Amino acid sequence: MTAKIYTFVMAMLALLAAAMGIDAQPVTQTIRGSVYDMQTREPLIGASVIIQQSDPIRGAATDLDGNYTIEKVRVGRHSIRVNYLGYEPVILAEVQVTSGKEVILDVGLRQVYAEMDGITVTPSIRKDKPLNAMSTVSARSFSVEETRRYAGGIDDPARLVSAFAGVTVGNVQDNAIIVRGNSPRGVSWRIEGVEVPTPHHFVGGNVAGGGIVTLFSSQMLANSDFHTSAFPAEYGNATAGVFDMKLRNGNNDKREYTFQAGMLGLDISSEGPFSSGSDASYLFNYRYSTFGLLSDLNLLPTDQLFKYQDLSFKVNLPAGKAGTFSVWGIGGIDKSTQPLQTDPALWEEDWDRVTYEWDILMGGTGLTHMLITGKKTYISTTLAATGLSNSMVTQRLDDELLARPDLRAIDNAGKVSIGSFISHSLSRGHSVQSGLTYKRLFFNLDINSTENNRPDTYRNIVDERGGSHAVEFYTQSSHDLSRSLTLKAGVNAGYFALIDSWSVDPRLGLTWSMTERQTLSFGYGKHSQMEDLKVYFVQQQENGTVTRPNQDLRLAKAHHFVLGYDWQINDILRLKVEPYYQHLFDVPGIADSSYSMINYKQDWSFSNTLVNNSVGRNMGIDVTFERFLRDNYYFLVSGSVFSSRYRGGDGVWRDTRFNKHFVGNVLVGREFNFRDNSRVLGVNARLNYVGGERVSPVLMEESREQELVIFDENRAFENQLPSSLVLDLSVTFRVNRTNHSSVWALQIKNLLGEPMHVGYNYHYKSQSVQMDKHTVVIPALSYKIEF
Repeated sequence: MTAKIYTFVMAMLALLAAAMGIDAQPVTQTIRGSVYDMQTREPLIGASVIIQQSDPIRGAATDLDGNYTIEKVRVGRHSIRVNYLGYEPVILAEVQVTSGKEVILDVGLRQVYAEMDGITVTPSIRKDKPLNAMSTVSARSFSVEETRRYAGGIDDPARLVSAFAGVTVGNVQDNAIIVRGNSPRGVSWRIEGVEVPTPHHFVGGNVAGGGIVTLFSSQMLANSDFHTSAFPAEYGNATAGVFDMKLRNGNNDKREYTFQAGMLGLDISSEGPFSSGSDASYLFNYRYSTFGLLSDLNLLPTDQLFKYQDLSFKVNLPAGKAGTFSVWGIGGIDKSTQPLQTDPALWEEDWDRVTYEWDILMGGTGLTHMLITGKKTYISTTLAATGLSNSMVTQRLDDELLARPDLRAIDNAGKVSIGSFISHSLSRGHSVQSGLTYKRLFFNLDINSTENNRPDTYRNIVDERGGSHAVEFYTQSSHDLSRSLTLKAGVNAGYFALIDSWSVDPRLGLTWSMTERQTLSFGYGKHSQMEDLKVYFVQQQENGTVTRPNQDLRLAKAHHFVLGYDWQINDILRLKVEPYYQHLFDVPGIADSSYSMINYKQDWSFSNTLVNNSVGRNMGIDVTFERFLRDNYYFLVSGSVFSSRYRGGDGVWRDTRFNKHFVGNVLVGREFNFRDNSRVLGVNARLNYVGGERVSPVLMEESREQELVIFDENRAFENQLPSSLVLDLSVTFRVNRTNHSSVWALQIKNLLGEPMHVGYNYHYKSQSVQMDKHTVVIPALSYKIEF
């Protein structure tokens, strides 16, 4: 018996050892990249790159092209210090080194103020510091590693930033974000510096500016910026926030591959050099939704179809003295259908008697050329094309069970743009950047709809084909006035030919370094934004004549004022407080009505005549207390208290739809390392508490008579939906082996099953209006291998 027990125990230990993958030799990887001047992009020769706390000291110096390589670095997290004479040193804290992919770190250094020569400068270790050097307030960077590590992110940048101060969300199913009380449609997305349509799968299904998940995989991302107020002058056509997304270059030294299978989709990614010894590289990623695959195989117990796929790529082509060319692209295909339910006994609400076909094609591609013309100047030029084709066709069964047309919305729009900017360093601590972009717009719009689902009201709302153009110019400058005072100023000017409207938007930022670890900042920006193209082409019939009254609209505008206090308590603790005020004006609304585009959420059959009659004011305070990752754990506590109110055409001040009043987040995470960091278990959790969206009271009697929800617009947004408390969890287990690494990940959105209150619906069985609430728990289990 003892022998049998001994044999069983030894067998179990052998299996455990095999599962843990005990390696005889330490697992290592290569760290390499480049060091350059942040303002001029000039490579810095002889910069030192050192792995801190390495024994013996490991590091390298950059070569004539500013490149460096550190080989045989043990897997795990390392902090890397970069130094160069006359520049502020930088520490890249807790860089994750794995066995599956080389770590490529391209580091930009900022020249020190002229009077600081010979003075010891404390290195910057701020992981949240925005990449855009012209930012002063309300901006932070995020990494692709954080999109996976942060609970609730689900590898989606839009969901990730909802953990930041000043940002709230609508519900679990949608990734639309509300920034400081503004409508999600006010958020602008840029990829490689090019403005693109909101890059989400099933974009605008529930909320304009939202979708299910971001169109491109996080495998494609480099570190990127997110702005919430008073953006730098280079960002136009946005009043709420800006995502400035960067795509990383592929590895130009060796080929690497990634395969990921999960409940949200299948990912295949490849990168590498075009040929041995070439500096040119490629990177691509293809993703297909898991639900789509199961539908194709007839394995889902439903007739409803819901699938998506996307392809992203970037090709980087260094050309020596001719500069560097890069070609990038993103594209997605979405399809969803719902068959008719012909049994009235099964109808619970109006949507149950509707069938639809929804098809979306979205894409963007660009060619960028970057040329360094000297030690102080570089020029970047981009030719790009973007487009969105959105088709929604619905039919509704009438009381005789006949399928009647209800909505046919064909919304096709595209843009070809060419833009160029020049960045020049006037002196140490003083730089200027100016850019000009021309955009040619194309559109094909055909929108037909009923009014309140009545078949006899079906009519054409928009029918327009053609083109227009827009021009945008900006200039901005950063100047160190002294060792402790930095001024950033600029202006963004634009012209939109379709409505013959100009905008001139000044921007200003001032930073005072009160002490080595405390700064006080002020930011101001005037911002303007176009409406969706279909709004301008709404048709109205007047005495048999078709008019388009919304082409007289002006651009919506907003003034942003932000005061920021930033205290770097020590190397890993940070406190940031930002009170703000925003004044919105010239926002379109309906005359003599409470209706305003400030509250716009989604309306596929928008048909209203608008005038620039609405104003709004958002005010609040955002607080962030953060411990950066060190010693295997981190936390982020953020909170916001705010007020968002507006005055429509009836002259009455009201709460906006998005005046949730408060939001709080607690995000914590811990890593457990085994066997020389070759096995890493990560556990992360996030608790989010946010006020409910505001809604208008329901006119119950009228709703019963029409079997449709009728709101009392004279009391717009007086009521508020319940607050929600959502817990998210993320657990990852990484195995680093000699030639590859693998990651198991379980990400659960809304672990406690908090119900989401989404508004009101008329219910046929009870013959009453009821609050609609859904409990959605999203478990995302995935496996990824990198080699």
